[in-house]
Amino acid sequence: MKNKLNSGYRYIFGPIPSRRLGVSLGVDLLPSKTCTLDCIYCECGKTKNLTISQKEYVPVENVKYELKDFLQSAPDIDYITFAGSGEPTLHSGLGDLIRYIKFSYPRYRVAVLTNGTLFYEPSILKQVIDADLVKISVDAGTFENFVRINRPHETLELSKITDGLINLRKNYDKELWVEVFIVKNLNDNRVELKKIKEVINLIKPDRIHLNTLDRPGTESWIEPAEEFVLKDIASYLNDATLINKDEVSGLILSNEIEKFIIATVKRRPITAKDVSRIFNLSENDAARYLNTLYESKRVDKKKMPRGEFYFNRN
Repeated sequence: MKNKLNSGYRYIFGPIPSRRLGVSLGVDLLPSKTCTLDCIYCECGKTKNLTISQKEYVPVENVKYELKDFLQSAPDIDYITFAGSGEPTLHSGLGDLIRYIKFSYPRYRVAVLTNGTLFYEPSILKQVIDADLVKISVDAGTFENFVRINRPHETLELSKITDGLINLRKNYDKELWVEVFIVKNLNDNRVELKKIKEVINLIKPDRIHLNTLDRPGTESWIEPAEEFVLKDIASYLNDATLINKDEVSGLILSNEIEKFIIATVKRRPITAKDVSRIFNLSENDAARYLNTLYESKRVDKKKMPRGEFYFNRN
């Protein structure tokens, strides 16, 4: 069955092409931007609410209603993914929502994209236990770089976070992925990479992914690592997989392209190539939609190595 575009929902977005998850329906449980970290590279922008407090940030029943409304047509999607404007494990109803999906819509796999900072709390670990995939981040092996790159909430300790991730692996028997985000001149040296590798070896993930700056980050001075550097690091980090920036899946054409673009850029910057692949458009036509939105001051844009990225106006 064809996918319908969901530009009118408040808590779910997409489906969108994902580099690793195929066609993914996003679920956003946090007000923008609520997180335990304020990472210098984050494509969602600067953290507005830096916190470790778990609560029902958005109503669980409202999220269930939107999921039911969208999924009742049995759309062709690969994953329902908890991600978006902040750290999903901060929402106290995450586990309830995962169980709801797995019970009511068992055909769909559930992914949680998390920074992994809160798994030292047993209650947080229990929240993700029914998910099919958990992707965590390990960007630093030393506390100094953890502070420089991730800018954590003042109560977070790297050693405590690492212990929580090791415990997650011991108790979670499904797909566990680690992503390492390489920031040029910060965590791309062998001293830091050795520490990161030691942490990864303790966690024992099923997959390791290597990423670097592609979309505009929070801080404008950040530069992407060169491809030859990434390949060397990937080899060192247990043959990690480089994220292919062009590896996305096409979706079905819709007549609400502009609404979809607005809904998407609130959560992640996109290029004309991204839009062209989503809607089966030429890049020229996709650029026309994006430029119209830019000229009407509904989105902003920034030149990056992979092209011009359009993102939400603050």
